[in-house]
Amino acid sequence: MRAIAVHALHDRSAIKVTDMPEPTAGAGEILVDVATATVNFPDILMLDGKYQYRPDLPFILGKDAAGTVSAVGDGVADWSVGDQAMFYMNAGAFAEKAAVPVTNAFKIPDGVSIEDAAAMGLVYPTAYCALKTRGNLQPGESVMVTGAAGGVGMATIDVAKALGASQVLAAVSTPEKGEAALAAGADAVIDTSNLEHKDAIRDQVYAVTDGKGVDMCVDVVGGDVFDGSVRALSWGGRIIIVGFTDGRIPQIGTNYPLLKNIAIIGSPVAQYYERRPDILHDIQDKLYDLVGAGKLTPHIMKNWPFDDFMEALKVVEDRQVIGKVLLTI
Repeated sequence: MRAIAVHALHDRSAIKVTDMPEPTAGAGEILVDVATATVNFPDILMLDGKYQYRPDLPFILGKDAAGTVSAVGDGVADWSVGDQAMFYMNAGAFAEKAAVPVTNAFKIPDGVSIEDAAAMGLVYPTAYCALKTRGNLQPGESVMVTGAAGGVGMATIDVAKALGASQVLAAVSTPEKGEAALAAGADAVIDTSNLEHKDAIRDQVYAVTDGKGVDMCVDVVGGDVFDGSVRALSWGGRIIIVGFTDGRIPQIGTNYPLLKNIAIIGSPVAQYYERRPDILHDIQDKLYDLVGAGKLTPHIMKNWPFDDFMEALKVVEDRQVIGKVLLTI
């Protein structure tokens, strides 16, 4: 089969479409003929060995995709050949076929396209887990989303609105990304392009929340954006940590959460696939219910052909992505 394989780290020329052995469905697995995969920021981190999962070289890139089941392994009772599936894996999704544990696979319901299911793959469970499972978002609360024009950011705007957030603020670094976030349903834009003043984010948030601050922040950026977002929380607010696309892992004095009565909460959704797949399946069911109710609309920036994968990777690596970047396999 053809696959996008990484043959060396720190070398973009070592990422190639390569002939690789076809996998087979083992016990507890399904074999999926992959139709569409998505490019995520962790894929970029894996190219330089910076992600927590570091497979041996060469490895097939890609963490989530969607397609059609072509074989079912021993012990699998609830899947049949011909079912459509969206799935998550540590690596291996950028290939014509993938063998996937059924704990990491989700049936695509009628009325949801393979492209939309793929676009929802990793980012929508990430958003729901941060907002509801970990953040306990309540209807009527306000939410700020950092990196709001990216895949997780757009999904978080979408899910926050669907869950009844009263106000969703989109923290972005360019006017173009702000326009995209507003079009996706955000109520206001917070500019993060110049954070030399430590209260730059707080001042903007206070201006659109009547001086209260925001009840919850879902932060995918880290660095200076995290520092400013903590200051923008309301009394009793919480910040949900999803990632560090800025590259700098921030630190905070423990006196600040005490004085403002705020909570700092981690939301490592990838660990749920290994530790609590039952929670992920419940989340996915709830997301599909919201899709069926017309409350969620995945934003797809572009679907690149398989052989143009480097263009798709570059868009994500250069932080130019708005919504989701897909690959047609």
